Amino acid sequence: MRDMKTPQSIRHPSRSTGAKRLLVSPCKQSVTARRRLALWLFRSRTALVALLGIGMVCSAGFARSETPAGKKMLVRATLDLADGSRLVGTPLETSLALKVDFATLDVPLAKIRQCEIHHKQENVVIKLQNGDETTGVLTAGKFPMETVLGNLTPTLDLIDRITFSVSEEGALPPGDGPINFGNVNWTPWRTMFEIQGDKLVSLPKVRPGFNYGHFGNGRSATLVTNIGNLDWRDYSVEFEMGLTGVNPAHNPHGLPADFRSGGLSFHVADTKESWNEKGESHYNFGISGDGSWTLGCCYNGRVPGLVGYQPAIADSQRTVASGKGLKIDPVKGNKIRLSVVGTRIQIWVDGESIVDIRDEKMGETIGGQTLDHGGIAISWGWECIGWIRNFSATKL
Repeated sequence: MRDMKTPQSIRHPSRSTGAKRLLVSPCKQSVTARRRLALWLFRSRTALVALLGIGMVCSAGFARSETPAGKKMLVRATLDLADGSRLVGTPLETSLALKVDFATLDVPLAKIRQCEIHHKQENVVIKLQNGDETTGVLTAGKFPMETVLGNLTPTLDLIDRITFSVSEEGALPPGDGPINFGNVNWTPWRTMFEIQGDKLVSLPKVRPGFNYGHFGNGRSATLVTNIGNLDWRDYSVEFEMGLTGVNPAHNPHGLPADFRSGGLSFHVADTKESWNEKGESHYNFGISGDGSWTLGCCYNGRVPGLVGYQPAIADSQRTVASGKGLKIDPVKGNKIRLSVVGTRIQIWVDGESIVDIRDEKMGETIGGQTLDHGGIAISWGWECIGWIRNFSATKL
């Protein structure tokens, strides 16, 4: 959004040849200029408010906004905290009150993509869903929200960033990642990804800024969405997954070219890009190039140490089911379908049912983690690269 700047001067009515010249006293000139300046400011404010679709308010704190007629929108918030941790939940208010130079604006959360909090500058930058952005000061010093831990009210000095996702009632929230594919917003971890035709493809390139490698903070291309989201509870996902193999341009540890593995994690209550950070809490359906597969779950899994790999540990982990006999197709890919409703987990590969169980331990809480909710993650083992196609997710 362009900055609105006060004009350097206020122009008088036309003085071109043939126009009648008006003599205006200095006092009247000043009054006329002030009136025109006031009119310009009014029009500028009105244009900005119309652009944002928001109203001016005079009260401090969070102000409520109405939802669009005929649609009830659900807003989820992801808070990146200053200490590196994350909170996911539902805001208990529907708008942010933002103080700018000329007014206090009531900004509906449904129109915000992200709010970056600049502690040193003592301001915030609000980026809207349509790509516009504005800078100001939040009039409230806290952000109340409902989380899996209960109602919490973190103060702004503890928050670096708030990211919002919006969905219609009855639909799964799309998430807040930068890549939209299959009506879901994905966040790429560890390596780069790009959309190529009808596929979302992992690239043989390390994500800038990530300490990749066996002696770093992790390996394997990964896509994540809706980590810890309470609205992702009973759902189905369906997609084709390709395990292409190892590209020599990205093979720092000398894997054979035909090495293939990957997996689908679901009910991802928590997970981290660095395998050295505590938090790996989800179910995982893992497949190997030889056709074997395993369904398991873990709570607060991590690799000990600040960097590098060694045997992983967790507060708890267990195998739910396992088997053999899958026919991995590295060219056409394999069709995977998951359905999780209550404690029932069903998985199909290429149309064949391979898992249909009820995990009565799903509701147990271990180490503060409960695996009865959360989005999904799709990953490729070590330096195996691959793709997904025809992805869909449905709330059940």
